[in-house]
Amino acid sequence: MGVFNMLKEVNSILPVLAVLIPMLFSALIFLLGEKHSRWWGWLSFIGSASTLSILLLMLPGSLKGTIFKIYLMMIVPDVWMFLRVDQFGLVLGISAATLWTLASLHSIGYMKGEHALKRYFSFLILCLAWTAGVAASGNLFTYLIFYELFSITTYPLIVHEETPEALAAGKKYMIYILVGSSFLLFAIIYTYFLSGTLTLSKPGILLLTYGRTPLLILFWCYMLGFGVKAAVMPLHGWVPDAHPIAPAPFSAILSGIMVAVGAFGIMRTVFNVFGATLVRELGTGIIMAYIVSFTIVVSSLFALDQDNLKRRLAYSTIGQMGYIILGTVLLTTCSVWGAMVHIANHAFMKGTLFLCAGNIIKQTGKHNISEMRGIGKKLPLTMAAFTVAALGMIGTPPLVGFISKWYLCLGSLDANEVIFVVVLLISSLLGAAYFLPIVYTAFFQKSREEVSIEADGGHVTAAAETGGRKSLEAPKVMIIPVLLGAAGVFFVGLFAEVKYFPLSLIKIAASFFLK
Repeated sequence: MGVFNMLKEVNSILPVLAVLIPMLFSALIFLLGEKHSRWWGWLSFIGSASTLSILLLMLPGSLKGTIFKIYLMMIVPDVWMFLRVDQFGLVLGISAATLWTLASLHSIGYMKGEHALKRYFSFLILCLAWTAGVAASGNLFTYLIFYELFSITTYPLIVHEETPEALAAGKKYMIYILVGSSFLLFAIIYTYFLSGTLTLSKPGILLLTYGRTPLLILFWCYMLGFGVKAAVMPLHGWVPDAHPIAPAPFSAILSGIMVAVGAFGIMRTVFNVFGATLVRELGTGIIMAYIVSFTIVVSSLFALDQDNLKRRLAYSTIGQMGYIILGTVLLTTCSVWGAMVHIANHAFMKGTLFLCAGNIIKQTGKHNISEMRGIGKKLPLTMAAFTVAALGMIGTPPLVGFISKWYLCLGSLDANEVIFVVVLLISSLLGAAYFLPIVYTAFFQKSREEVSIEADGGHVTAAAETGGRKSLEAPKVMIIPVLLGAAGVFFVGLFAEVKYFPLSLIKIAASFFLK
């Protein structure tokens, strides 16, 4: 029996709860007064963990082919607010809720003493609600609503510091997002005009008989609309500014999930709107593959030139989204596996890296890599977690990044496109070139204080001893998330083929999309 015949849809309240719970926690944080301010962060953490628990309840059934759905309300004739959690959506949902849980816990320590904490924590958990809605959208109308809500409510988090630089980054972000949303709205309306449906429950709703030119226009409108969020070059301009300026825990979410939501939209377009067969017939997949290959290589070159740690990580994210889109448009079984699993894998890796960057910034006040000589001795746990995640990004086995690249390379060979294997190998080499110097600087270069001690003939002043040897490791609420993230990078890679890990769900989803 094929996977398509094994899939069964059941009515369930779980998709609604996954959206509703973080909304309720956001409202509760907003309503609590200043005298209960110590609870704001913990409520965000509990809300994120509760959402993760709801999504995990769907995991056993999803592995057996169950799709959870619920119709909410009819907006206009034949167009419903409709939630439907398939295997692919569940991967995004669980990845998002996991990273949100870690980032919320980390925020309790990182944001201590900062201003506007009620706004920060209420919007932080609210954004999880919209992300869960995107993951659970059963049609393009529902998808658009949650996608736009997510785009808008991230603005207060990006500009949280309210500095001129933050406000400028937020303004650029909104301009990019609104332009992209215009293309997306047109594409969705045109899709309904052509096909009479907006469902995301089929492996393609458009037909070649609608006309090659209208379909090509539609395809590229979707690519422009979602490409802005996915940071496909040259639509990436908001990313290098927004990531460094946002608070580090939210930078982890921005990079690990928010940008991936754009890539997720491109995947839904290819698999559920056009379908693999129609994309092959139109020949648009290979064109998109070359566009994102350019993105992968050039973003890595830009990353090499960044001294600001978070800005280097932001350029790395741009290239990593290229991996997801490349695997999608090659349309081979292995490439699609690699693309889908990289949504979860990248969330673990990049989320961990940004949380580690937050520890470095909070504990040392240093933002630039050139200032981080010897910090491995001061922040040993943080830099150990950073190293694991960085090695994962490079593609070191058996870490999660290796799993993604392995399947992407196999998929490229299955498509008889060796050029993309070369692109992936070049990207790995460039990744090593911009990640390993950070590790080397932290662990193997001496800090200025140590150099001063040696220059003074070994005489240690009180200031030098404090600056050179004293541990500055972050508090537990900031260390636990980075260690859990690093553990995920290792164990999710090591046990990638084990049931209940992302690849099991992805194989079911890919079989449906490519049948």
